[in-house]
Amino acid sequence: MVSAMKNLWRIFQSEFKNMMTDKGSMLVMVLGIFMYSLFYTIPFSTHILREVPLGVVDFDNSSFSREFIRNLDSNEFIKVTSEPIDIDAAKEEYYRDKIKSFIVIPKGFEKDILRGGHSFITSYEDSAFLIIYKQVATGIITTATSFGAKIEIGSLMKKGLSKQQAISMKLPFEFVDMPLYNPVSSYQNYLYPIVLILILQQTMLIGAGILGGTLKERLKGCKEWSKDGAVEVKSDKVNEFSDNPIEIVFGKSLAYTSIYTVYTLIYFLIPPAFLVYDMSYNIIPMILLFLPFLFATAFLGQLLVFFYTGRESSLMALVVTSVPLIFLPGFVWPTESIPFGLLVFSKFMPATPAINGLIKINQMGASFWQVQGDFWLLVGLCVLYFFLACLVVKRMQKKVK
Repeated sequence: MVSAMKNLWRIFQSEFKNMMTDKGSMLVMVLGIFMYSLFYTIPFSTHILREVPLGVVDFDNSSFSREFIRNLDSNEFIKVTSEPIDIDAAKEEYYRDKIKSFIVIPKGFEKDILRGGHSFITSYEDSAFLIIYKQVATGIITTATSFGAKIEIGSLMKKGLSKQQAISMKLPFEFVDMPLYNPVSSYQNYLYPIVLILILQQTMLIGAGILGGTLKERLKGCKEWSKDGAVEVKSDKVNEFSDNPIEIVFGKSLAYTSIYTVYTLIYFLIPPAFLVYDMSYNIIPMILLFLPFLFATAFLGQLLVFFYTGRESSLMALVVTSVPLIFLPGFVWPTESIPFGLLVFSKFMPATPAINGLIKINQMGASFWQVQGDFWLLVGLCVLYFFLACLVVKRMQKKVK
C-alpha cells in the first residue's frame, strides 16, 4: 500500500512536470484555458440585444401610421433608424446592412381602422440570425398588439363604456410574464457557463493526447530538438516509476484533475462576479459533480491515445471535432430533435451530464439529490474509461516488450 502511494505520487509529479514543461500541452492546458475563456467573453459581452435598426416603409403617411412608428421606436428591442420611400429602397438599405429588418404600412391603414375593419402590416425579417429575428419579431408583435388594444378600447369608449369597462372587456385578465432562471433573456446567462465546461473538456483531452502521443513517439524512437540540435530519443518503458497500468492511469489523472479543479473554481466563482451571468454558488454540490467529470475526462484523454500516432494527432482530431461536439449536449441543437443514435453517443461525452447537472445546480438552484442521475452517469463513465485506459497502457507495454 505504501509502495503504491509512493508510485502514485511520483507519477503525479512526473506528469505534472511534463504538463508544465511540454510547450504543446502547456499552450493548451494552461495558456489556452485562460485565452479561450477571455475570447469567449467578447461575443457575449453584449448579452442582451436591444435597439435593432429597423426600417419603416409608410405608404399611408397618416396620423395613425406615424403614431404606430413612434410606438415602434419606443420599444426597447427595436429602433426605427430609416423610413425608405418604397420596398426597393428598403431592400437596398437592408443589403447594405444599414437596417436588419423593415416593415411596410399599407395605404389606407388609418381609413380601414377608422371604419372598424382590419389592416395588415407586412414585416420582412431575416430568420438566419435567430437572436436578431427574435428581438425584431418580439418588438413588432408587442407594439402591434398594444396599438391594436388601444384602438379597440377607444372604440368601446365611443360606444358609451367607461375607460375601466372598456379595458376590462378588451383585457378580461392580466397576463404576467415571468421568465424563470434567465429573467433578462441574456444570451450570456444561457450559453457562457456551458461553453466553459466544453473548454475544460476539450483542452484536457487535447493536452492529455499531446503528452500521450509524445510517449508513443518515444517508445518507437524519434528525434527531438534541443539546444544542441536533433537528439535521438527512445524509451524502453511506458512509465519509469511503475509497471502497473492502474497506478499509471490514476497517477496521470491526478495530475490533470488537480490543476483543472483550480480552473473549475476560477471559472465558476470569479467570472460571475463581473460577467453578470447568474449563479447560485452551491459550492459543495458543484464540486461533487465536477470531480467525476474531470476524472472521466482525464481517463478518456488517456483512452484516446490508443488512436493517436504522434503528439499532433490529438490536436488535429479534437480541434476539428470540437465544433460538431458543441451540438450534442443539447443546448444549441434541442435534445428532442437529436437523432436517437447521436443522443446515445452524447451521453458518453463527460461534458453532457456535467452541463445538465451544473445548469440545474447553479442556474436553477437544484440540490445534489436532484442531479444524482447526472452524477451517477459521470461515475459510470469514470469506471468505463478508467478500465479502457488501463487496457491501452497494457497494450503499449506489450508492444515495448
